[in-house]
Amino acid sequence: MNMLAVTDEDIKYAAGVLNIPNGFDAPRVSVIKCIESRDVVACPGSGKTTVLLAKLLILARHLPLKNNKGICILTHTNVAIDEIKERLGDKANDLLSYPNFVGTIHSFISKFLASQAFVHYHSSRISRVFEPEDYKLRLVRKYKTLYPPYTGSKLDGFLYGRLEKKVKDSKDNKVINRAKEDLLRSLEIDYTDSTIKRVAFNKKATLLKSPDSEAYKEYINLIHNLLNEGICSYNELQGLALRYVREFQKELQSIFSERFSFVFVDEMQDSSLLQMQVLEKTFDKDKVTFQCFGDPQQTIYESDDKGCAWVPRDPLFIKDSNRLSESIAKVADVVALNPYGMQGREAQSSVLIPPVIITYKNDDVSHVLEVYSKLIIKHKLNERENTIFKAVGLVKSRTEELSITSYFPEFEKSEVRSKINKDFSELQSYLIKLDSVVIEKEGTKAYYNRFILAILKYLRINDIKNHEGRYFSGLSLLKYIRENDERFYRILHRYFARIILIIEKEGSVIASFKYIIAIIMKRLFRFKVDISNDQFMNETLVFKSVAVNQEKENTYKYNDLIIELDSVHGVKGQTHTATLYMETFYFSKTNESIIKYLIGEQNPLIEEYIEKHIRVAYVAMTRPTDLLCIVLNESIYSDYEVQLKRMGWVHHMEVLKYV
Repeated sequence: MNMLAVTDEDIKYAAGVLNIPNGFDAPRVSVIKCIESRDVVACPGSGKTTVLLAKLLILARHLPLKNNKGICILTHTNVAIDEIKERLGDKANDLLSYPNFVGTIHSFISKFLASQAFVHYHSSRISRVFEPEDYKLRLVRKYKTLYPPYTGSKLDGFLYGRLEKKVKDSKDNKVINRAKEDLLRSLEIDYTDSTIKRVAFNKKATLLKSPDSEAYKEYINLIHNLLNEGICSYNELQGLALRYVREFQKELQSIFSERFSFVFVDEMQDSSLLQMQVLEKTFDKDKVTFQCFGDPQQTIYESDDKGCAWVPRDPLFIKDSNRLSESIAKVADVVALNPYGMQGREAQSSVLIPPVIITYKNDDVSHVLEVYSKLIIKHKLNERENTIFKAVGLVKSRTEELSITSYFPEFEKSEVRSKINKDFSELQSYLIKLDSVVIEKEGTKAYYNRFILAILKYLRINDIKNHEGRYFSGLSLLKYIRENDERFYRILHRYFARIILIIEKEGSVIASFKYIIAIIMKRLFRFKVDISNDQFMNETLVFKSVAVNQEKENTYKYNDLIIELDSVHGVKGQTHTATLYMETFYFSKTNESIIKYLIGEQNPLIEEYIEKHIRVAYVAMTRPTDLLCIVLNESIYSDYEVQLKRMGWVHHMEVLKYV
């Protein structure tokens, strides 16, 4: 274990580099000085990343470490990696060179474990890790090859048996086969317990758990056939890594103990159970200082409603927030599944703004955003500089029950407002009229790019690569067409120009574009297209239009005040001046269901979906620096008014009665 000691002079040095005028307080100094394998639980807005950066700065001063060992820093996103590089500046250079490693958990698993596992188990290298949609297309294609109809496949029989009665009763083979394929797409192996689960609507349900069943064996065989061809998904990549570390745990721990003295994992609450198990078996915590930083209360990204996979070991706590006011910290802490006494910052002025409950009746929430705006103005928050005002909810859109669209009907999901170069599952989405904002910004080039993307998508679906065995890029495809058929290259560009005019006039070009793809496939790749039965060509349109300026679209305006609307997931990690947490409906009303927590009463026996309500509410309620508002049914408020006021909540009418 490490004998390195962090001194007070080291702490002072790090505070100077990171521009912490008053230095670090006792809890943060304890974390920075700790070189044991212990975890760090830090409340929202505590400056957790700054504390981790201080540790890294100090360790960088001692490089090279004893026996020329290095430091391993793992995060969940490249954005976090970029932040580390940016804030450390030139001092990051030493940490970015061997034997150190700075990267995402995924890149670490891929580079050091999965690649080796692939060679070991499949005697080949990974050709490409496919995004879920592309991987599922290949999965279905391989399924059709291995288990064609009427061959007695147990997997095929299993899929048929799980179909809805109305689908079976239709007697329409096309409908039945499509339903079986959709079900197959929803399946995935849970490598943590070796079961096969269906993933749908953010929930996982075990469908096959007996390795001895023929349907189970056939599904595993299906996955292995794809792996043998170098075709892999992120789930399979991590599953291979787990298999590898289980089999060679001692050898791998020895190897990594020789390379690294310290391993730091940031935002550990966002790790899946699969990633957790891989990391736990990769590092020997008796020989390597292994520390995880995060807040288990903020887990909202898991693919089902269950809680955080990370259980902190003998944690050090940073309980005081530099973001939240004392009044916000008090009401947010009790909403945590496991409160640990979070403290807010001292008031920046003599007035501490209490958290506000905005009530509604009969599911009519049309007034809420205006009330929220008036509260912001009442407290003169709009007169400050660099302010951010947001309204967030769990559910974006529903035809019935409450959702963000109930408050702001113009709200569009991020998928609808996605970038114009999005990858679509159907040809028609590439051939729609673009928003005028896109054309003003990019001109007709935006159309040309989408046409090329459509062709590239079709090539990928059919696994067609260049002579180097790689998938075509836009430039390489155009070069290939020009070199092999220059006349057709010119015809193609004239065709693109012609159909842009048709699309701009709201005309359809889908039929002619199918024909163009078929010509390209036949003339240049000797591939025959079955236009009438091709799924990509005939899939129905999902979205009607495309726009840009995502960050400005979902905004509510009240006079000169602008409020941005988003999902809670979309604002995780952000800091706002004021935040409104809107009640929506997910199995039940999201704020009404947690009323006992809002009044400070814990209940260990709750439904999984209510646990999700609590975790999402906690994330939403810990975004603002000054003003927190939540929305609640008036009758529920009336029933618990005394307890809510005791916690520090006030009703919006009390604040605005003289406005």
